Amino acid sequence: MSARQIITVFLFATLSVSAQQHSAFRTNIDLAAFQYDKDMSYVELYYSFSRTGLTYTRDNGTYTGAIVVHTIIRRDDEKQDPVIKNWRVPVTLADTANLADKALIGRVNYLLEPGKYRFAVISRDEARADVADSLEIPFEVRDFSTSALRYSDIELASSIRKIDEDPANIFFKNTLEIIPNPPLLYGKPMPNLMYYAELYNVDADDFLVKSEVVSSYGRTMTSKTQKRNGKYASRVEVGTLNLGALPSGVYTLILSYGDSTKFKLSQSKAFYVFNPDVPFDSLEAAQIADMIASEFTSMGEDELNENFDMARYIATKGEKDIWGSLSGSESKRKFLTKFWRDRDQDQSTPFNEYYAEYKQRVALCNEQFRTAYRTGWRSDRGRVYILYGSPDYIERKYSESDMKPHEIWRYDYIEGGVDFIFVDRSGFNNFELVHSTKRNEINNPDWERSASTR
Repeated sequence: MSARQIITVFLFATLSVSAQQHSAFRTNIDLAAFQYDKDMSYVELYYSFSRTGLTYTRDNGTYTGAIVVHTIIRRDDEKQDPVIKNWRVPVTLADTANLADKALIGRVNYLLEPGKYRFAVISRDEARADVADSLEIPFEVRDFSTSALRYSDIELASSIRKIDEDPANIFFKNTLEIIPNPPLLYGKPMPNLMYYAELYNVDADDFLVKSEVVSSYGRTMTSKTQKRNGKYASRVEVGTLNLGALPSGVYTLILSYGDSTKFKLSQSKAFYVFNPDVPFDSLEAAQIADMIASEFTSMGEDELNENFDMARYIATKGEKDIWGSLSGSESKRKFLTKFWRDRDQDQSTPFNEYYAEYKQRVALCNEQFRTAYRTGWRSDRGRVYILYGSPDYIERKYSESDMKPHEIWRYDYIEGGVDFIFVDRSGFNNFELVHSTKRNEINNPDWERSASTR
């Protein structure tokens, strides 16, 4: 996997979370699949909730609240009905000070057939339905049923320790208590990356396992190689790597299996490091700064035109005028390089976060909002998502007898709270923006009349 692909995979998995950074109540999720039997794989969903923003009731000197969680798992090929789980997470606190430092972490398990899925998680405050968060990520459940040598997915953790068997402990497995780290964030104040993985069908009596952390440009930052022995149907690999000396950025943990001559099997997991006190490597920063320019170098004029078309939502009138006056690929490459670099709010970071997230928002819109005759980013929902990110709350109303299908998107952090209302007038999943309370957007307080089926 290339550095650019690693960045893309990581940002796509976390886009819904990062785009909601202004919301007080946030959900993070991560997933890992393991061997189960010839038909099913064992999938673990790790979640964490910010306790900030919940409604608490004081009772006998403690504060209590609860989070209601819904998960909906849909298979891409629609060969089976969605898998739905609902549960309640009670929260009890001695006090409500420093809530931002008190994340609530959990794990829930599924047995799923191998295939490509979309995992949607919707969480809300039990006491207030308007305090909610939702996100959806794609995930491939791998097939572990064959006799081939392979790794499970990697679970990243904040703590791993050996304990006695405890059926009541949801984090217990294979003699270990493993506390997951769903945000995939390390650095200050959590410098130690801990990982858990399983290795299946070991085919040698003696072998090596290498763990290494690689930067977004393929540079090995730290690594460790350990000797192992004994053939096993399944064995556990756990380890710790200190990341305290790494500058902020996207990295990848790579586990490799092999011998003294070569490594023939590997599994990887992307994560993020935030170390504001560690300076960036000047050479690597220079290489990263060239990423966008090199990407445009490989594009033909049609691709360059499409790239700018997707950027028109954020382009100024002057920039649109300049683009219209350009001819030829070379001038357009130079323009786009400057266009995106000008929007990089922190050029000391290891990649242009703005450009990377913008592209991922476009990709997500193309997946979720496309119709038979329009790509997702050109749709009204796509435009709003690209400009403002993931809503803090979405109310979907598809089955009201007197109203056409419509969605209400709520953004709490914009202008003190704004709504966008989209209606599927045609019945072909083409949701049009008919009303918004945001300034400079379409405003039609009488929108319900046009959405009525009467």
